[in-house]
Amino acid sequence: MSRIFAQHDLSLRKTAIALLIPMVLMLFDSQHPDWFSSVRDAAHVSMQPINQFSALPSFVGHWADGTLQSKEALRRRNLQLQTELMHAKAKLQQQDYILSQNARLQGVLSTTKPEQYDLHLAQVIGTDTNPLKQIVVLNKGREDGVKVGQTAIDENGILGQIINVYPNTSRLLLVTDEIQSVSVMVRRTGQRAIVSGLGTPDALSLDYVFKTSDIKVGDELVSSGLGGRFPAGYRMGTVAFIDPVQQGDFMTIEVKPAANFVDSSYLLIMQDKTQSVSSVPAEAASVVGGQANESSSELSSNPLS
Repeated sequence: MSRIFAQHDLSLRKTAIALLIPMVLMLFDSQHPDWFSSVRDAAHVSMQPINQFSALPSFVGHWADGTLQSKEALRRRNLQLQTELMHAKAKLQQQDYILSQNARLQGVLSTTKPEQYDLHLAQVIGTDTNPLKQIVVLNKGREDGVKVGQTAIDENGILGQIINVYPNTSRLLLVTDEIQSVSVMVRRTGQRAIVSGLGTPDALSLDYVFKTSDIKVGDELVSSGLGGRFPAGYRMGTVAFIDPVQQGDFMTIEVKPAANFVDSSYLLIMQDKTQSVSSVPAEAASVVGGQANESSSELSSNPLS
């Protein structure tokens, strides 16, 4: 028993000495701080890595939050600038068309005033289940004011026409589809013709152009507005190839589309402010279900459709 108490007394003495020494050092440091300045500096330097390591999780968290917020802000700003650019280029298309018409003093076409349409940004979110059809799905629908028959454009030209509308989505039939046709005018000469789809995103066909017509490679084509299906004055494309060996009375002409059908992630839907849009003709509506009938064939071959 005496040994146990002796061991406890020794432990207590060691503890008391261990507590007394720091207290004495603290007392001396408060009275003479310059004595321990070197020791204090060395202690701060030795603790610096530990302090930095303990602050690392907080630093990483702040850095990650700042990076994510910066990327999101840049994405929103980029989308906003892209929308403004598309609006501006779309209006420039119309202004160029009006200026060219006034320069030639031709009032034969019903021009589309820029103030007549609201341009609403939409995003392509899918394609049609039929790989043979040139149809895309948009993220805007009836609740956004989208209606059957409205025209969709990008910053370069006409993309197509709305053929189906649902509460939050819609389907767009591109002008590159084989059953689609648009009445156009050659900007240089004012001659009218029909642009038809070929079923591919990189080429169109210019139909009903007589061999004696004045048309050249590089001529720009704009929508004429005839038939009321597409507004007048928007770019369709440029003449890319004229077959030197002509068959029949009409030329074989290939057109390079103005709009980007390969990578059209965003587009503008033109919503008429003044009048409700009429529904798509029965021929176009029949294509929606993927069943092309005889009336749709007549639509693609009719030069006045």
